[in-house]
Amino acid sequence: MHWIDEVAESLLSRGREHVVASGISISGHIHIGHSNDVFIADGVRRAVEERGGRAEAIWYADDFDPLRRVPWPLPPSYQRYLGMPYATLPSPEEGFEDFVDYFSRGFIASFREFGLRLKVMRGSQVYRSGRMAPLIRLSLERAEEIRGILNRYRDRPLPEGWLPYDPLCENCGRISTTRAYAWSGDYVKYVCEGCSYVGGCGHEGKADYTKGEGKLTWRVEWPARWKLLGVTCEPFGKDHAVRGGSYETGKEIAERVFGWQAPYPIPYEWVSLSGKRMSSSRGVVFTLSQWLSVAEPELLRYFIFRSKAMKSKSFDPGLPLLDLYDEYDRVEELYFSGGEGRREEQLSRIYELSQVEGVPARKPQRVPFRFAAVLSQVVGEREERGLEIMRERGFLVQPEEEDLRRALGRLRRARRWVEEYAPEWMRFRVLEVLPEEVRGRLTEVQRRALSRLAAELREGEYDPLALHNKVYEVARGLGMDPPELFRALYLVFIGREAGPRVGNFLSAMERSFVVSRLTEASRS
Repeated sequence: MHWIDEVAESLLSRGREHVVASGISISGHIHIGHSNDVFIADGVRRAVEERGGRAEAIWYADDFDPLRRVPWPLPPSYQRYLGMPYATLPSPEEGFEDFVDYFSRGFIASFREFGLRLKVMRGSQVYRSGRMAPLIRLSLERAEEIRGILNRYRDRPLPEGWLPYDPLCENCGRISTTRAYAWSGDYVKYVCEGCSYVGGCGHEGKADYTKGEGKLTWRVEWPARWKLLGVTCEPFGKDHAVRGGSYETGKEIAERVFGWQAPYPIPYEWVSLSGKRMSSSRGVVFTLSQWLSVAEPELLRYFIFRSKAMKSKSFDPGLPLLDLYDEYDRVEELYFSGGEGRREEQLSRIYELSQVEGVPARKPQRVPFRFAAVLSQVVGEREERGLEIMRERGFLVQPEEEDLRRALGRLRRARRWVEEYAPEWMRFRVLEVLPEEVRGRLTEVQRRALSRLAAELREGEYDPLALHNKVYEVARGLGMDPPELFRALYLVFIGREAGPRVGNFLSAMERSFVVSRLTEASRS
């Protein structure tokens, strides 16, 4: 049983209706590492509904958190906003409502393409609506008890008189620099003293917590939110799950102070990007929009659901993306071949969870991405010619409209992948004419091999794999090391001695052109 299904069954043993929450602090561009939250939340929602339960998935933007560092790619002038809530900051560009809209609009807009059904909420709006006010009052009333819970896990105890509320300074607009020291009725008194990364203005005032003039501190806000929204399950980064972390303290506060059972926890491991931990503020990101430019939405769902939540995940948009494409296509092939066994059942379930709009009624006709990457460079903008070659090579057989749509999608994504992420040796431009200098670099045995290969191609069609094997066969038949023939082939077509996988490379060009060029190059 897939771990998503195990979560769903555990939840349903507690009740038939569930709220699965996810969320993130809007500290910069939202990357695919953050996607664990929304994809897992939506996956659990699906699994609960498949079993006859009712579930709602929520994405909660923690936009009332303070700006702690200026995120990439904003200018240094944004230093003036340090300590202020994201929700109060201006957009770096025109056309967006504010800082939060600038960094989250593309992320939210992509939900539909990835098959995600989540209710979007903004923390600032929740606070300003007054919905949190009863829980804030309760937190202030029980501040001493909350302080005792938190102090059991702290090296430096919170001081007496501490209050679990961060007022918004009415003078400088900062929220991380204030210290609450007293409260009465709907107001919390504070002084703006400063924090580790930005100074305070010294102002003393009072904040009306019923109007969103501040927020609960994180370790109290999280359990309060569980109570407010009725959260029964939540995925979150592994840092919250450590001993004494915010989930452990939140669980105790939720149960003792708010009278709410802590949600079923799903901690997950970070996603690294080409060996580096992703960071919105530092600009180490790969966004959902970037993903869709070079890979299908099902591939990201597969990337997330193919392994357990706490298994480390590493993404590299370079050559490893091609391996991910190959792996997904093999799992799809297995699903429709009806293989039996525990491993096959697990992979089949992963495939189901990977689908945006349910499993296709029949097996999709797929053009291998590696072939599409080569073909895109041969045909350029001539997409109809690309489709013709796909038909000729047997990738599209009596295709339906959806097959053609998928094929064109891969061809376009492959072209963008080549432009942005392919290694230099995979990029090429076919020589329009064979330079005399290239002919002069060929050895006699290379010419004989090119001539024999031309003869073989005159006799019939080969798919990329068969053609790759034929090149090996021709080379060995003449006592050559196959790489020697590879070098000759790349030389006569692109003017250098290395290039893409030779079967894909030759198959992507028109057979008559390939035969003609091989024949010309083989002449002394």
